[in-house]
Amino acid sequence: MKADIHPLRLVLKAACLFVIINVSCALFNLQVSEVSAYNVLFPGRPRLPFGASSFSIMIDRVDTMFASHLISAAKAQDEYRVAIIGDSSVWGENLRAHEIISEQWNRLKVPCGDKTIRVYDLGYPHPSVIKDLVILDKTMEYEPDVIIWFVTLNTLNPRQINPFLEANRQRAINLLKTHDIPFTYAELNQTRPGFYERTLIGQRSTLARQIKLQLLGAVWAATGTDNGTPLLEPLDFDVGNNSRYRGMDSSDDITPLLLFNALAAGVDIARPLPVLIVNEPIFVTKEEYAAVRYNGMYPRWAYDQFRAALTEQAQASGWNYLDLWNAIPPEYFLDAGVHRSAASQQLLIQQINPALQSIACDAKP
Repeated sequence: MKADIHPLRLVLKAACLFVIINVSCALFNLQVSEVSAYNVLFPGRPRLPFGASSFSIMIDRVDTMFASHLISAAKAQDEYRVAIIGDSSVWGENLRAHEIISEQWNRLKVPCGDKTIRVYDLGYPHPSVIKDLVILDKTMEYEPDVIIWFVTLNTLNPRQINPFLEANRQRAINLLKTHDIPFTYAELNQTRPGFYERTLIGQRSTLARQIKLQLLGAVWAATGTDNGTPLLEPLDFDVGNNSRYRGMDSSDDITPLLLFNALAAGVDIARPLPVLIVNEPIFVTKEEYAAVRYNGMYPRWAYDQFRAALTEQAQASGWNYLDLWNAIPPEYFLDAGVHRSAASQQLLIQQINPALQSIACDAKP
């Protein structure tokens, strides 16, 4: 005899189950699923998801971002895996997916001994050495053979807690504590999610974005487009004559603000893998406009201090270091800062590959 179904009882059971699941998520700090259709049903993305458009969604949780990336696929036997990290210039601001540095590099099929170099772009917008440390720490789970780390002045002098660090708060705090990095993480502690934020309901926004990222896999597979490309303004070489940098002037010393020990922590995290630290190219305006500033981001005095200090620190620490600050002509930039054109990527590869071959492939530079 078929049992009668009591709607009210069914609703109460469902409500109880829903409450139990939410309370469990909060008590045990369970995260929503990181299962990804990328590299299974859809091709992996060549760069981490960023931005809000018809082709991408803003995702800050590092586990979810990596699950959608090409690096999550199995490593080929003949693959020499090179991971590059850095800011939006590495990520490829204003470039299409096939134009970014990793994709152009991979098309060259550069040998490294009896293997072939395979480059993975793990850059992510926001210049922050702490953000880079989180990404580097996560990268070590995917069997890299070498790390190329692009930095600039703003990387080593981060101003504030960004959404990425908030989303990866515990991992960031653990790295800061473990490596004794004097970056105040009081703000990160203040962002500790409460009971409600740890429930399934409290994570509904994150869950919705993760679901959308999976749905966008079909769009990525069909179009090869992973982000909208905005219209660019004509390049302006007149960068002004304001000598201030973050409230400081040329009488100030910015060296104590630079988090060199975060770079040392990154080298330690990657050990025994080689790390190549690259002072990334910046836009250097025409001489007639460059009396006070190199570009829209940096006055000369501040950047010169940074560059001299980084060079000295790299030599003292024995780091593999490549200073490419002015290696790319200004006409190859998309703005008066650090964002480079598609055509510049080949120039950059030509500058970096000899150093990579020397430290990683036992080849003469």
